[in-house]
Amino acid sequence: MSYFVGVASVSQLKIEYRRLAAKYHPDRGGDSRQMQEINAYYEHVRAKLKKKERTEKVRERAPKTSEHPGKSGHAQKNSHQSTTPGSLDFLDVRVGDTVFVNGTEGEVTEVSDLTFRVVAKGRTRQAIFNKRGGKGKYNKRLHASYDNRHRKRGFSAVA
Repeated sequence: MSYFVGVASVSQLKIEYRRLAAKYHPDRGGDSRQMQEINAYYEHVRAKLKKKERTEKVRERAPKTSEHPGKSGHAQKNSHQSTTPGSLDFLDVRVGDTVFVNGTEGEVTEVSDLTFRVVAKGRTRQAIFNKRGGKGKYNKRLHASYDNRHRKRGFSAVA
């Protein structure tokens, strides 16, 4: 379940998070695991939105120069693609980050320009994923996510 679809600003994110917390908080009869998923996804989306807002502020303050119009146009195109709301990308992934692969918790062990490697926690299984989209590079059935949204109902891959 994607919790924050269509959220474009930190203030909208905060409102949506409070609504979800009121609905799913364990003290109000909700599930603690689902609340943990919401919290993890909230932190991830919040970091992406704050980074987007910072880059927009820097871009507004930066003087517009026309020395290299091709390069600046290319950089703006790439930054727009990576910050599209709702797109799940891993451009900021780092070694040691926790991600979920089809519901199984894993740790990022290696990061390159276009891919990253994840090893399942407590297991020897590992896979390589594309940073853009989080799909498995050699196994297209594998999907990486920052939250446990691919978890099957009634089954938990994480003990």
